[in-house]
Amino acid sequence: MKTKLISLLLIVSASAIGQINFESGYFINNNNQRIECLIKNADWKNNPTEFDYKTSTSAETEKGTLSSVKEFGITDFSRYVRVDTKIDLSSTDVNILSKTSDPEWSQKIMFLKVLVEGKASLYYYENNGLIRFFYATDSDTIVKQLIYKEYFDQKNKDYVEAFDISSNNKFHAQLWTDVRCPSTTTNVIEQLKYQKSELQKYFIKYNKCFSSTPLVYGKKTGEDFFHLKICPGINYSSIAVSNLPSSIYEGFTADFGNQASFRIGLEGELTLPFNRNKWAVFLEPTFEYYNSNQELSNVNLTVRLNTIEFPAGLRYYSFLNHGIKLFADVIFIPAYFVPLDSKLIKENTVSSILPESYKLQSNPSFAFGGGIMHKKYSAEFRYYTNRDIMNNYPRWDSEYMRFSLILGFRIL
Repeated sequence: MKTKLISLLLIVSASAIGQINFESGYFINNNNQRIECLIKNADWKNNPTEFDYKTSTSAETEKGTLSSVKEFGITDFSRYVRVDTKIDLSSTDVNILSKTSDPEWSQKIMFLKVLVEGKASLYYYENNGLIRFFYATDSDTIVKQLIYKEYFDQKNKDYVEAFDISSNNKFHAQLWTDVRCPSTTTNVIEQLKYQKSELQKYFIKYNKCFSSTPLVYGKKTGEDFFHLKICPGINYSSIAVSNLPSSIYEGFTADFGNQASFRIGLEGELTLPFNRNKWAVFLEPTFEYYNSNQELSNVNLTVRLNTIEFPAGLRYYSFLNHGIKLFADVIFIPAYFVPLDSKLIKENTVSSILPESYKLQSNPSFAFGGGIMHKKYSAEFRYYTNRDIMNNYPRWDSEYMRFSLILGFRIL
């Protein structure tokens, strides 16, 4: 039974991680030819320098690169254009900030992501934490960087260690000169932050101001970032405990055997805003129980494990057709749980010694899961690594093993 469940779990997990999604798109080569194709959509966090594409579903995978492609895009999702322009590569690490407000320019060829396209267009670049915005207008089509730089400002010239962090906000002046509605005030521009959401809104408003309908790329369509799901299921669990021998009495081992029991959780999932919603983190407070009795030659043992656990995990989605998604989970289970009447009771059946009661506590452990989701419904197999529920008692040892079949229904 265990071997079959592990094999199925590994197959589902491998399928989820290995799945490749090629989506409808195009690219323009150096001869200005537009080629319709299928592009592997990685929803790149860092701006790409190349991409994989196929000319048909059965064709071999090929690569588009900075040297061969002027522009590429994924239908109704993203567009990238090749530019050769100056970029400020000043460090944004507060530990090694520059001591000058001047940008540290480098000439660079790169694919810029189009955020807003219209009378004035906004572009985005990110690479390992370095974020820069660029712009162009219909009256000046040369793509230029919007300048913003944080730097150490030496306030006291006589004391070399007296530095404050200041910022060069020249992008405010650039917007005032080149991208401004007649009704826009200096106060509106001076309050703008060098952030994607604020600059995107500003460029959209500017284009609409001149009756130009902008194209906005990368918007989430029908996808929310937070989901809430009820997760009932069945646990298939086993518990075994061992009492180590001493000089007074012999030790013993009790195997309480396998038991199917009900479990229910409430999962809160937060989708991470990159790789096209393929990654998520989640927290799933879960009620579980296991109650059993074992009679040995002169000892009667009862185990009651009724708990609320707080598993937290990382999830990877792979999108298939018709709204179907495969997923794989890696889960951390903290040592802390709410012990709702969780204890081991040891009763000597050949003497009048009062029963001994041991409070069940645990060590941290992990779980691995894989499953399938369709719209609001999901199903998952999950394997838990061993937990020692007698962790606080040095003369006791235990093994608590579980498999779970978990069904899910999204309520938010």
